[in-house]
Amino acid sequence: MDAGGGWFLCAGTCPSGELSNDVSLSEAQLLEDVRQRFFSPLTSASPRAVGVELELIPVIEFTRRPALALATTRVLSDIARKKSWTEKRNGSDPPSWELRGGARISFEPGGQIEISSTPSPTATSVISATRDLVQTIRDPMQHEGIELVARGVDPYNDIGVVPLQLRRERYMAMTAFFESIGPSGVRMMRQTAALQINLERGEDPLSRWLLLNALTPVVTALFANSSHYAGRKTDHASFRAHLWRTLDDSRTGIPYDEQDPIRKYVDFALDAYAMRSGNAKSPYQTFREWMRDAKVGMEEWDFHLTTLFPEVRPKQYFELRSADAIDPQWLAAPVLFVTAIVYDRESAQRAFEIVGTPNIDLLELAGIKGL
Repeated sequence: MDAGGGWFLCAGTCPSGELSNDVSLSEAQLLEDVRQRFFSPLTSASPRAVGVELELIPVIEFTRRPALALATTRVLSDIARKKSWTEKRNGSDPPSWELRGGARISFEPGGQIEISSTPSPTATSVISATRDLVQTIRDPMQHEGIELVARGVDPYNDIGVVPLQLRRERYMAMTAFFESIGPSGVRMMRQTAALQINLERGEDPLSRWLLLNALTPVVTALFANSSHYAGRKTDHASFRAHLWRTLDDSRTGIPYDEQDPIRKYVDFALDAYAMRSGNAKSPYQTFREWMRDAKVGMEEWDFHLTTLFPEVRPKQYFELRSADAIDPQWLAAPVLFVTAIVYDRESAQRAFEIVGTPNIDLLELAGIKGL
């Protein structure tokens, strides 16, 4: 197969996964990797398990200025000692904490606090556990004059007062890349907060993948919660969704194709710019271009996959990323809405008849108009 620019892969004469002499990776190899890792059927002891990742934005109550990770770390470390959480050091970055039962508390690059639940066999249990955990940290934060804002984007501050607070290689590479193409990427990293709902991919992953991607405009519209940014009302019901859509269209959106959804996702990944491929002095390349270099191997491919931000991200599970962060008292609404549709065969079929195939134009409209 001629991939352009004199780059040739095996075309019908090489065994599956075998590489030609002048490249380190083949598209066939990466296609099979994605097929096996992310889209193969999965049998689970808890076939309706659900997990959530809820991000909250810390601000100083009196001034509404950002509460930096240095201040919130002190509060969280004190809670951790009292609750016997396990603190994990991250070099010079702020730590994270692992809780009994498997939940985790960590930081996003702008100091947003992320609460990651353990997978729960029922929606009720994950809702209850997440609410309790938020309250566990919210009360001591409030005592220290820190409010945890449950909005999709910081409604009070512009990016200029929110420094990068995670400086390990991943986030430095992301920052350099996003700063080279526009303002939305760094705002996304440091100022947005989402509710992610994680679902089993099940015994028919491709049908579930189709349904989840088709549902993304509905979820965006229903749970839009970020119409204000930097002290001003925007023209978007979800300004968070706007920032995600405009940070880099090579790595966001709905990469779905009805004829061959796995091939489409691989092409989406290959055509996204590789953040390690360039810098301020050297142009960035798409992964498809960069992988012509024989030094680019599976480690770079694995890293690259973590820098893609589609509305639904395939992992060992499917991660639905379309909802703004909302206050935990309303957490049942998005979690039950999604799980009741996706995990019930009749509801899933009826929902698909209503929403049809995934629609990127509808997703954009949903972020602007909400309901």
